[in-house]
Amino acid sequence: MEETLIRLNRHWEGRPYLSLYRRELLNQLFKKKDLPHIQVLTGIHRSGKSTIFELIINDLIASSVDSRSILRLNLDEPVFTSLWNNPSELYSIIEKAEVLTGIKSLYLFLDEVQQVKNWELFAKGAYDTRRFRKIYITGSTSDLLDKQFSTLLSGRYFSNVVRPFSVKELFGVHGFNDNLSILARKTEALRLIDRYMLWGSFPEIVLHELSDDIKTELLQSYYESIVLKDCITRNRVRDIGLFYRLMHYLLTNTGSLFNYNSLAQALDSNENTVKSYLSFAVRSYILVDATNFAFSVKPGAHPDHKSYCIDNGLMNAVSFRFSEQKGKMLENAVYNELVNKGYNNISFVRRNGECDFIAQKDNAFHAFQVCYELTAVNRKREAEGFYGLNKQVNLVSRSIITYNQEGEEDGVRIRPFYRWCFED
Repeated sequence: MEETLIRLNRHWEGRPYLSLYRRELLNQLFKKKDLPHIQVLTGIHRSGKSTIFELIINDLIASSVDSRSILRLNLDEPVFTSLWNNPSELYSIIEKAEVLTGIKSLYLFLDEVQQVKNWELFAKGAYDTRRFRKIYITGSTSDLLDKQFSTLLSGRYFSNVVRPFSVKELFGVHGFNDNLSILARKTEALRLIDRYMLWGSFPEIVLHELSDDIKTELLQSYYESIVLKDCITRNRVRDIGLFYRLMHYLLTNTGSLFNYNSLAQALDSNENTVKSYLSFAVRSYILVDATNFAFSVKPGAHPDHKSYCIDNGLMNAVSFRFSEQKGKMLENAVYNELVNKGYNNISFVRRNGECDFIAQKDNAFHAFQVCYELTAVNRKREAEGFYGLNKQVNLVSRSIITYNQEGEEDGVRIRPFYRWCFED
């Protein structure tokens, strides 16, 4: 146990963690660092949650916090299996750490806390007794914040989602900080976008020079780990073959329309099972289930669905070749950037015209079409997708996102993807 604690807390020696890329999310987290509220970070495996822990620890050390008062535990480690069903054992582990350091632990970082049954009882007790100045928690599924946790700690926690690198972060790694630098190095920027479309933006993929076969192997291992641990094992999926077929179908048909009944028929299953299995994938963050735009909240108001993957690299590694699906890959990338740029209630339109995305930001509606290349054949059709929508909702902006075309026609902005990502 002692060896594990020392290995997980290398900062006890007073030295910061090195070779870390600063994530945009840190700005939000640092605004809340002096508040006692528990900070919860959820997100897909390998998205960088542990690295954000290290960045926060570096900041604490830089602000003169004694490094030995910072305790970090990765509850996924085999040495901690005995407490997975007994969260009260966490206190004895904290005491062992304090014996090692000789001082009280003031900042607690718990990685992969979903491994511990009823962990929220420990968190509530530690918060209510002010045992720590601050508690940071990570988990890899959105149901980490289920109703029991929300009820127990209502008003006592903040929650943020950690995602793979945004395009702005990806470009920042390569020295692109604004549209001016992109225009000055346009050819290089386009090559970077091509890599992003093909390999995605998981931190290990972005920050390391890897051969294509290693990237593929790495992404496939991510996929297997997420599906097996966070979907199948965690939710006790009975028909494992069906689950894999569902995932492959949705990843291969990203951005294509479906409803639960048609999806069930295609997979020779039933609607309830398919709907349930899809929810497991959504809660693990690997997929989103987008619905048709409608003001109504009544059941059945959103019969049509589309799925999108959190990362283009995962899609490409397990489903299809990039060269055959450039339009689908761009559409998937635009969805993820809408999330990264702070849009919410992202849906698509199928009635009175077709529009790829309608989304809200600052209580205003914005509409987006995605077209890899505008031509004389498709230009009119893409623009017409906005017109029927104008009758339903007051749009603040209308944009067509392309691979590398720019302009403005009849109030519709045409933007290349790599530049749009830098615009507010």
